[in-house]
Amino acid sequence: MQISFLKKYQPIFFKEFIIEKLYIDLLKTLIKMNNLNILVIGDHGSGKSSLLSAIINEYYKNVNKDSIKDNILSINNLKEQGIQYYRNELKTFCQTKSLILNKKKIIILDDIDIINEQSQQVFRNCIDKYSHNVHFISSCLNTQKVIDSIQSRSIIIKLKPFDKQTLYKISKKIVIKEQIDIDNESIDFIINISNNSLRQIINYLEKLKILNKKITIKESRTLCSNISFCEFEKYTYLWFEKKNVKDAVKTIFEIYDKGYSVMDILDCYFSYIKISNKIDECFKYKIIKIICKFITIFHNVHENPVELVLLTNELSKIK
Repeated sequence: MQISFLKKYQPIFFKEFIIEKLYIDLLKTLIKMNNLNILVIGDHGSGKSSLLSAIINEYYKNVNKDSIKDNILSINNLKEQGIQYYRNELKTFCQTKSLILNKKKIIILDDIDIINEQSQQVFRNCIDKYSHNVHFISSCLNTQKVIDSIQSRSIIIKLKPFDKQTLYKISKKIVIKEQIDIDNESIDFIINISNNSLRQIINYLEKLKILNKKITIKESRTLCSNISFCEFEKYTYLWFEKKNVKDAVKTIFEIYDKGYSVMDILDCYFSYIKISNKIDECFKYKIIKIICKFITIFHNVHENPVELVLLTNELSKIK
């Protein structure tokens, strides 16, 4: 069975991570001290979940894998379990002792900023009562949604967004290892549309690998976005260069008729304008301002395809 690229290239140990050496040294010290109450902060795709996995792998490095399973409780916040879950399951897990000599148990709470304050208070109470027996490792995107009493009880590690040079280096490494026939312009394009998300870049590279052919910028623009950037190029050319509102409207409705919502179109067009090298920065600012205005209308008032006509008309008046 083939392993997905995300699984294949996920760092397993600290040495495979591209983060500040200071943090790696800190984590190694915390493992030696047997004190891993940690809060990892970072944007989407910054490597938070991968780092949590690496911390576990390092901590239980020489331990039999079968023994580790009963020592870890991973809480998934994609669905809110409710306060009773935190009161009962956490308490039961924390009260039972670790079966691994000289090792504590571990609770992982990914995206702690998603759960409500009451549930966070239960989590904080567990930290106070059971830190002698359990490590509490959590991650979040927005620290303002994490109660202060949890932050004050945790060692905070803030992951910086990957810079383009690092993303390019990782991309090239995967391209070479997987023997993907792709030009540098296409790699740059993929990095630019990924919003600094390494996860997104790896997903795009896997898609291109499956295609099994030489990848040029044309294939990249077609395949590596929810809506083909080639269609947005045509749309922009019609209203921006030709001032042909009628044909531009026809083009954007062709996209809509493929099943995309108005919000899908606006979000993707926003991404396209950001990275387009065919539009001067001054015009980009004006275009993005109008797109954002229509996004706000759809969020606060309504979503109606007729607004795509109004959007195109307003864009065509930019000077």
